[in-house]
Amino acid sequence: MSRSDDTRWISISLAPTTQRLGRFSIDTWCIAELAPANAEHAHQHQDDSLSPTVVNHRTLALQLHLTERTDYRYNLRCDQPRLFVLCEEREDDGMQPRVVTACQEVASQWMDGDQLVLDAPMPPALMVWLEGYLARRGERIDEGKKKKRKGAGRASQSGQPHQNSPDAPQPADDKQ
Repeated sequence: MSRSDDTRWISISLAPTTQRLGRFSIDTWCIAELAPANAEHAHQHQDDSLSPTVVNHRTLALQLHLTERTDYRYNLRCDQPRLFVLCEEREDDGMQPRVVTACQEVASQWMDGDQLVLDAPMPPALMVWLEGYLARRGERIDEGKKKKRKGAGRASQSGQPHQNSPDAPQPADDKQ
């Protein structure tokens, strides 16, 4: 269940595009339009007022999570903060935007799963809202790895290698 201060609605339109690299070309998808929207348009699909090159249009919820605050701050500190959209191709309705996030870590996990992830610049209104969210909720501080105290561990307790350890000196054979 989401609260109003951690969820915003985003209108996303996809369009097919062709990328050329030298004499090669590939058909792919791009985000044609990405803008804040109202909750009333939440399950809106194709809009007739959009450009004919825009194939699929959806309004999705951008929901923020407390555990991702460090990633949000990192994104906002970039030269151009981004939003990431997970897309899915279906036989009945083609390529569709399915989920949107402001967390690069989540987007990279999606890409590791061989899923199509598109990105677009974050609208300024969403940057302000995200900054306000971080101000209200606080910055999450990464604790990192905790250092062990000096001398911790079995091998260093006596200062000598354990007797049965391969590093321990072996008694000499007195048989001659």
